[in-house]
Amino acid sequence: MNCKHITAFLALMIILGACAKVVAPTGGPKDTTPPKVLKEVPVNGSVRLKEPVVKVTFDEYFTLNNPTDNVLISPPLQEQPHFNVNGKTMVIKFKEELRPNTTYNLVFSNCIQDYHESNKLSYYHYSFSTGDIIDTFMLAGKVNMAGTLEPGEDLFVFLYDQDVDSLPMTTRPTYLTKTQKDGSFAFHNVQPGDYKVFALKDLNANLLYDLPDESVAFVSGTVASYPEPKRDTTAKRDATTTTALPKLDLFAFVAPAAEPTLLRYENPAVGIYKFPYKSAVEQFTATPLERDVPHFQTINKSMDTITWYLKETLNDTLEYAFIADGHSDTVRISPFKAKKGPAPRGGARNTNAPSLAISVLNQGHRFKPITLAFSYPAMPTDSIDILFISHHKSDTDTVVCRTAVPDSLVTRLPLTVQLEDKKNYTMIIPDSVFQGYNGGYNDSIKSTFTQKTQKDYGSLIMEYSMEKAKCQYIIQLWNGATMIQEDILTKTATISYLGLDPGGYSIRAIEDRNNNGRWDAGDYRTGLQPERIISYPSVINIRAFWENEESFNLTEE
Repeated sequence: MNCKHITAFLALMIILGACAKVVAPTGGPKDTTPPKVLKEVPVNGSVRLKEPVVKVTFDEYFTLNNPTDNVLISPPLQEQPHFNVNGKTMVIKFKEELRPNTTYNLVFSNCIQDYHESNKLSYYHYSFSTGDIIDTFMLAGKVNMAGTLEPGEDLFVFLYDQDVDSLPMTTRPTYLTKTQKDGSFAFHNVQPGDYKVFALKDLNANLLYDLPDESVAFVSGTVASYPEPKRDTTAKRDATTTTALPKLDLFAFVAPAAEPTLLRYENPAVGIYKFPYKSAVEQFTATPLERDVPHFQTINKSMDTITWYLKETLNDTLEYAFIADGHSDTVRISPFKAKKGPAPRGGARNTNAPSLAISVLNQGHRFKPITLAFSYPAMPTDSIDILFISHHKSDTDTVVCRTAVPDSLVTRLPLTVQLEDKKNYTMIIPDSVFQGYNGGYNDSIKSTFTQKTQKDYGSLIMEYSMEKAKCQYIIQLWNGATMIQEDILTKTATISYLGLDPGGYSIRAIEDRNNNGRWDAGDYRTGLQPERIISYPSVINIRAFWENEESFNLTEE
């Protein structure tokens, strides 16, 4: 090759090299699957296990997250096994001698995950027997929180092979498992027989019900285990695989205290003192041990929090004797302590100074009066003018609502005013026309709204059947997290819910066994189940200018 050709060849190679781009190799699609079991030694479901070592091999590298808390072993062991990860294999070595002729179950809950993407194996169950046969019976069910009907997640569920009431408080269970996110649970490979069933939010991790704040649920009497159906051995094994079989429904609650327990009082603002108890209080008195401070006293609907609104400023510490249902506490209340922070600039209001905030409720509502909600009881006041200004193309109309605060405990003040449908209004409350007993005054309020018409609302006519009722029922209509209306029924009746905003509504009925007008928890020590709450089976969709008619049988099993 002559020099001319060599020069041309080199030039071509330089050009091609400059045009080439280096592209990093792609790793393919992201891994979204958890580790899969490839091999189990001995195989899952083995019998006559003599060597206390189990090896489980997965299809990829993995980590084992906190097996002490996330691996459940039934029957429970005195000493936790040793868990070791060796490459793709998990090695389990038992540290104590296993019982003869016993089926053991190991449940791994969300603790096995792949090494790179942290995809969790939500449920893995391994069982073996030290005898000649492996147990093949089961029990399944669900735990809900009794007061809210929300799923009871992450509760222990215990089985005892004896029907002795003291067992949950003194003895570790025969079998145990944990509830999933939806509250479901399942026991596999248990012996045939009748079992005592008990659920526990174990706050001190000792598998015993020995703390007053622990949530519990229980089945009255015993429940028989039943044969586990044949299944695909590769299918996920959990409570969802037994949908056609009998299931238990448990309702968890925290038992009321044996005697009223007063918690630390709260002083959220000047002149407001809240005294919460752990459980409902039927009778309450407060006796001053020195001098008294004039105050208004209220109690919330659940009867567990007393609130004081002082009528004068507290400048020194006072001492009282509180007596709640016969139990006495000495309480010292101190003056409000302002929050530390930078001083307000210029003419800015001191946020720690007393004030009277006003929230305006039901503006524009066709069926509910506009209501002023005060942050502190308002002092008596005569003849306050509140303006409602409506603007038209040709002129301006002003409606004057003249109101007053009576001489009583007033935290809500409904206004009597006639407004026209479909009109736009501006509501004006002048500055400092209301004064609270805390010495604070209101700021001026100016807000605009449109008065709705009857066609903007829907209605619901609900027939409640109670032919077999043994008690009264508390009926609650809810719109999301807001309770719209509450009624108490003692017999079959129809309730008309009028003027409902469009949206989804739900209905809850509380079986008020003791007729005290509120929901009550149970008490395991006396065998008392919590009061039952029944939910209407579907959400009721309310549309504007539409009437819904439904029926709800409260005593239907």
